[in-house]
Amino acid sequence: MKHLKTSARSLFAACALVGLHAGAFAAEWVLVASAKSSVRNLDMATAESLYMGKTSELPGVGAIAVHDLPEGNAVRDAFYQETSNKNASAIKAYWSRMIFTGKGQPPKVVESSAALKKALAANPSAIGYLEKSAVDASLKVLLAP
Repeated sequence: MKHLKTSARSLFAACALVGLHAGAFAAEWVLVASAKSSVRNLDMATAESLYMGKTSELPGVGAIAVHDLPEGNAVRDAFYQETSNKNASAIKAYWSRMIFTGKGQPPKVVESSAALKKALAANPSAIGYLEKSAVDASLKVLLAP
């Protein structure tokens, strides 16, 4: 029985250490737009406002088309955690409430980073987030945490 208690304590300690370091493995994201976009640098508060449906326009630019990666995507989870301090389930609950009450619609979901790049190329007034390593000359970085 004593061995079982020691094993349980060791398992708990190992899980706690993994939990402490889990943030170190979060996906590195950047908020981007087409290289041809007139959108300039954005701050976290503006990114949150756009992605939480609090605003849909930028001064001097106009309407912005906001794009999301699919639920379950690690980059999406990291993006929302850092910009809105909400995890995936809180984001899903938020948008369920907004849709149900008629107060808003979530960002348009694209199925992949490649599809997002294509959408941004087709609309210079669109923004999206990608893993930092996916950025190329066709995009400009608007926000990097």
